[in-house]
Amino acid sequence: MRDARGRMTIRRSHLLLLVAIATTFALSLPRRASASVVFISQEDAGREFTLDRGDALEISLPATSGTGYTWQAEPVAAGFVKQVGEPAFTFDSAMPGASGHETFHFSVEASGTGTLEMRYLRPWEKGMKPAKVFKTMLIVH
Repeated sequence: MRDARGRMTIRRSHLLLLVAIATTFALSLPRRASASVVFISQEDAGREFTLDRGDALEISLPATSGTGYTWQAEPVAAGFVKQVGEPAFTFDSAMPGASGHETFHFSVEASGTGTLEMRYLRPWEKGMKPAKVFKTMLIVH
């Protein structure tokens, strides 16, 4: 529609309709929720965690340096969770042989359900039972 000077004008009702259509379209577009990091500690042993693909998982377990024992992650069935990098060790104090925490990072890459198992053992002692076992159930959507 044109006004008396020949300029294009839009009626207010048409403008509101355009805004409503644009808003509906924008809200209907698929949105990727931001990935989150799930933190797991020794107190979470035996618990079940529900995650989304793209999430990250951080597991921190107590360990003592100088004993030779380290936590080892067992592969998750179907491989939907993968370890990222090497574990990091943080000391609780500066004393030699001090206890601390070994921290592992995992990426959640696909949907699936399975147990994540960590074993506290000396890697060179083949065939020996681990000193400790940590397990948690993961469900990924």
